[in-house]
Amino acid sequence: MRVAIQVSELRYATDDGVLVLDGLSFGLPGDGFVLVVGPPSSGKTLLLELILREREPTGGQILVLGRNMARLSQARARELRRRIGYMPEEPVVLDERSVWENLEFKLRALGIKGSEAREHAARALELARLRGKEEMRASDLDALGQRRLVLALALCPEPTVLLGDDPFRGLVVDEQDELMKLLKAVNELGVAVLATTRDPEIANRHGFPLRERAPVLRYAVHLRPEVRG
Repeated sequence: MRVAIQVSELRYATDDGVLVLDGLSFGLPGDGFVLVVGPPSSGKTLLLELILREREPTGGQILVLGRNMARLSQARARELRRRIGYMPEEPVVLDERSVWENLEFKLRALGIKGSEAREHAARALELARLRGKEEMRASDLDALGQRRLVLALALCPEPTVLLGDDPFRGLVVDEQDELMKLLKAVNELGVAVLATTRDPEIANRHGFPLRERAPVLRYAVHLRPEVRG
């Protein structure tokens, strides 16, 4: 079975000796969906930063699409990151630009223009259910609409893996459930999804059992609060 992300005995300690992650191991199948659940300061954002190689682990190993992130050159790491869609916890959008202009801006920054860019943008809008809102300013979208736009941006241009840093935070229950439906729909198209949340009820409501009791493709990983060194 193809594995999108493999985390093995991952360890991370801060410079002042605070142990945030200690011996974390799990795998994200190539067509799987893993939900990482943990309270504030348990290492959820840190885990994604380590996967994206924005930080270096204290110990352990992370494989992304079969490649050891720590051993890649900067150029190879950038190339691999183009296959990873990322939804940051704090949305990064151009508030005064339209939904369509936001997507165009990202694709242009990646060197994708013309008909190819239009195809990628149209597909992302469809998956994020933003059809009909292409001309709306990003700042005029409601909370769920903003999150849909962040998802659409992450889906340009058609990633193999999608990472979401607490995308449910700040949404009411109905909006959380709608966003989860979108993420599951993306996953069902063959994109591996790894999302984090501080709310264990989201995992319970949407059928993410503990890893030990789960089917291979969809389960929850629970992080503990940071350990003081």
